Amino acid sequence: MGRKGVGKLAPFGICHNIDVISSGGVKVEGLDEKSAKGKGFSTAQFILERGKILKDTDDDYHPAVGPLDGSVRPTSGTKIVLTKFDHRRVPTIDDFERQLSQRFGLATANWKITLIDSLKTNTDPNCRRVVGSFDVQVMPGTEIRFEQYKTKNGEVAYRTVGPDGKEIEDISSGFYSEDKFYPVTGWVAYSKHLYKDDLMAGVRIYCRGKIAAQTRIFNMKAGFTGEYDIRSYLIGKLDADWLDESEDLIRTDRQDILWSHELGRAFEEWGQALVKRLGALTRQPKRKNTWERFQEISKIQASVAKAFPAEGQKAIRENTLEIAKTIAQSMREDELSDHDFILSMVDLSILLGPHITLDQKLREAAEGKDDALSALNGILKTARIAELAGFGKIADDRIKVIGRVEELKDNPKTLEGAFQNLIEEAPWLIDPQWSPISANQTFTTLKAEFEKYYKKQTGEDLVLETFTDSDKRADFVLSNQDNRLEIIEIKRPQHSLTNEEMVRVNRYVDVMKEFLDAQGNEKFRQLFPGFHVTLVCDKIGLDGVHKKAFEALEKEGQLTHINWSAFLLRTRKTHEDFLNEAERQKKIVAKTF
Repeated sequence: MGRKGVGKLAPFGICHNIDVISSGGVKVEGLDEKSAKGKGFSTAQFILERGKILKDTDDDYHPAVGPLDGSVRPTSGTKIVLTKFDHRRVPTIDDFERQLSQRFGLATANWKITLIDSLKTNTDPNCRRVVGSFDVQVMPGTEIRFEQYKTKNGEVAYRTVGPDGKEIEDISSGFYSEDKFYPVTGWVAYSKHLYKDDLMAGVRIYCRGKIAAQTRIFNMKAGFTGEYDIRSYLIGKLDADWLDESEDLIRTDRQDILWSHELGRAFEEWGQALVKRLGALTRQPKRKNTWERFQEISKIQASVAKAFPAEGQKAIRENTLEIAKTIAQSMREDELSDHDFILSMVDLSILLGPHITLDQKLREAAEGKDDALSALNGILKTARIAELAGFGKIADDRIKVIGRVEELKDNPKTLEGAFQNLIEEAPWLIDPQWSPISANQTFTTLKAEFEKYYKKQTGEDLVLETFTDSDKRADFVLSNQDNRLEIIEIKRPQHSLTNEEMVRVNRYVDVMKEFLDAQGNEKFRQLFPGFHVTLVCDKIGLDGVHKKAFEALEKEGQLTHINWSAFLLRTRKTHEDFLNEAERQKKIVAKTF
């Protein structure tokens, strides 16, 4: 294999002794290995020992002669036995087979490689393995083949065949250099899946049946169209037996080609042009493959049919699938492996499907394709479905958030600050009718001014904002709902409100009253005429005046106390009722289509 001449010493890279037993010629009379007379093939045996070869001496090295030397054997052939291996990790028989098949291409009628795992019994199916071809799954519709054939005149010629089986005129099956044609046979394509290891990455180039190089993109520079797909999916096997004919272009270690050579540069240019052309030819099959995998993983057909089952909702189903197809065709391989991400894309498609259909019906009505009454009826039905899909998605997402909060509340390591941050983002956890605070300059100013006022009146710092610094958590959440200020005090689950904490709550109430009544704060008072305290705490451990103060605030309607289980149950029930009603309305609308 090859013409380097260094292969005979290569086994010393992994072992210390090489035992060579070779029989051949014509059959002669002689003694066999048991010293019995017989007729067979003359045998030579010698043993190479790395330690003795590397011995620091000026004397010539002579291999040891083995016991079979000079004997005759009934069959001809050569056997090489390697012993005294260096300690190293041994791959599994599956991995080793792939490594060897990648290096040698495929088995031929003239020779084969058999692997035997000496740690397994002969009855084990993985004990013995014959190395076959190096197989990779090719993406349908992407393979380009370079073939050798004979013309009608019996002359050898070459052609390039595309994925459709037709000859491609603008891709040559080889190239010219100094008026000489250098043919290339084999194939290139896209892998059906991302590379699972370096063995299958890129194009393998063989010379006389043995690997000479492996190149991903023929040394192309970054920044070309379709680069990600080509770097991630390009595979192939090319045979170029001229690589070591007149001049040897294969590196001594047989790991690459001398691309800097004039012939190497011509081969490189041919390969780069091929890569670009392949990228253009396979763009659509790649998208088709991605969409097929998305459908298989997501089961989107069933999800869409369940969401829009009515016969009259066919347009919505078609638009929803078209949206999903557009999204899927732009997805990366890692995203196709993310089950949660795929499900979120299915939900998004189902959410957008009715809205896209509504937009189409509005356009059709504007173009006068249907009579006014029929057009209006279709628009109203589709709008109803779009509305229910939108609100239903919101309710469903909120129920998932509630489930996450229920997990957090049962975790003793969860800090109060985590819940306060969550309430700022999702105030509907306290009251399902509350919405996240929108950007309101007046409210922002009020928060800043109240912090200053509190500091002035009490001498203590008050934090109302969310800080990334864990040492600076908010004292309480100040929210703005329905033109009323909401002071939300959250205690961790199972906590019992202490007298000291009640003193602080009372201080908040008193200072807030003073602040709103203070001269110069008329604008704040007009926009936020009242305020209310919501206390989320599982237990009340108050006594004396503190207990009375708490009860007085409750009686006046200034304070509402709820425990964790109650407030989460109330919120979950509200949103579940909404979700159930949305589903009921969908069924009603579906029946009218």
